[in-house]
Amino acid sequence: MAQAVRGIIGAGLVLGAAALPAVAQSLALPAADPVGISRSGAQVAYGYSLEAAALNPALLASLREKGGFYLSGGADLASIQQSLESTQFTRYSADRNRALVAFGAGYHLSPTFSLGLKLDEPFARHAQLLDDAPSRFQGDGIDLSARRLEAQAAWALSPNLSVGVGVGAARLGFESSSVMRFGIPLDASVPASGTNPVSGLVEQRVGQSGHKTVPSYSLGIRWAISPRWTVAAAHQSGLKGDLDLQAGFRGADMGVYANDGLSRTAPLGTAARVPALLAASTPFHAGSDTVELPSQTTLGFRHRATPMVTWEMDVRWTSAGLRVPSFAQVATPSGTVVSPAEIAQGKSHLGVGASVEVELGKFWTVRGGLSLDQRSQEEALTEPLLDGSRTAAFSIGAGYKVWGGELNFGYQYRLSEDQDSRTMVGSWSSSGYRVVQADRLRMEGMGHLLALGFKKTF
Repeated sequence: MAQAVRGIIGAGLVLGAAALPAVAQSLALPAADPVGISRSGAQVAYGYSLEAAALNPALLASLREKGGFYLSGGADLASIQQSLESTQFTRYSADRNRALVAFGAGYHLSPTFSLGLKLDEPFARHAQLLDDAPSRFQGDGIDLSARRLEAQAAWALSPNLSVGVGVGAARLGFESSSVMRFGIPLDASVPASGTNPVSGLVEQRVGQSGHKTVPSYSLGIRWAISPRWTVAAAHQSGLKGDLDLQAGFRGADMGVYANDGLSRTAPLGTAARVPALLAASTPFHAGSDTVELPSQTTLGFRHRATPMVTWEMDVRWTSAGLRVPSFAQVATPSGTVVSPAEIAQGKSHLGVGASVEVELGKFWTVRGGLSLDQRSQEEALTEPLLDGSRTAAFSIGAGYKVWGGELNFGYQYRLSEDQDSRTMVGSWSSSGYRVVQADRLRMEGMGHLLALGFKKTF
C-alpha cells in the first residue's frame, strides 16, 4: 500500500508541476469518449486500453482480451467572453452546446493481427456572438466540426513491438457569419449617386455554410521496453477539403443608423427602404472555400509505477495546416460590400499532456489529466472565433465495472488565456469601416467536455 501511495503522489506531482503555466482552450479535442477525455488525450502508449487505440491503432495488437467495443455520448460546451474597457460591460457568446458521439471496437484475428474501427471527433469550434458584440464586424459566428470514421489494423511484430494503421474518412462542416452595414440610398433599387444620396445604413448579419467528406488516415507504433515502461508514437493526418459554400442573410436586419454610423436617428422614411435594398442585394462567396485542419504527431511515454498506478506523458506536434474560408460578401446596387477582416491561418506549435490512472480494488478506476499547448495563431492576429492563444485543459474521470463491462465517465475543464486587442473594435459609417484603436477589448474563452459511455470486452 505504501508503494501505491508513493506512486499516486509522484504522478500528482508530475501533473501539478506541468499545470503551473496553465492557460486557454484548444480547437482540437483530446477525445470524444469518456476515458480519453478524462486522460486529456495523453494515452498513445496505453497498451491495454481500447479507447487509446482511437489515437494509436498499434495498441489494438496489445489488448489483453480477444475483442471488445465501447459506445459513448457526451457534450461539448463552450463560450466566448468579451469585455470592453470603455464600458466595463461583459458579453458572452451564445450557441454553446454540441453533442459528442464516440465508438470503438477491436478484435484479435490471430496472435499477430488485429482489426478495429473507431468513430471520433478530433476538432470542434462553435460560437455566436451577441448582436451588439464589439467585434461583430470582424466576424461574429463560427461552427466548425470534423467527425472521423476509420477502419484500423495492427500487427504484432514481436511480443513487445507492434505497428498499426487506420484508413477512413471525415465529414467536415463549416459555417461562419459576419455583421455588415449597407448604405441606403433614396432609391434603394439603384446605385447611390449625387442625385441618389445615402440617407442611412442598415446593419445585417451575413453567413455561409457547407460540408465536405474528405479522406483521413492514422499511423502508430508501440514498443514495450519492459513490463513497466512503454514508448509509442502516433500520427493523425490533416483534413482538407473544398466546400461548396452557400451564402445568405441570417435573420432580419439588426437596425438602421444615421450616416455617422453611431446615431439610431436616421432620416424619416429610411427604415422603410430597407426591404427593397436587401431584396436587390445578393450574398455570395468569393475567394478560397478550403477548410484545412492540421495534422498531429504525438510521442508518448507510459510508466506502470505500481500494479495500481499508471501514468503517461505525451509530447504533441501540431502542423501549421489550419485554414478556413474568408467571410461571405454581398453584391448591392451600389457595389460589393466586403467584411473588413478574415480569420487568421494557424501556425505549427507544440503541446504536452499528462495523465494518471489508479485502480481502486476490483471495481473502481479513477483518472486525471491535463494538456498545455502553445499559440496556434500569431499574437498580432488575435481574434475571438478560433481563439489561437495558448491553451490548457484539466480532466478527471472514473470507471466502474458493472453489467459485465465498464461504465465510464469523463470530464474536462477548458480555459482560454486572456487576450487584449486594440484592433477588434470598429466604427462603420457611410464612408466605410475604421478601427477605433483607443478602445481595448479583452477576450476570454472557457468550455467543458463531458461524456458517459460503456465498454464491453470478451
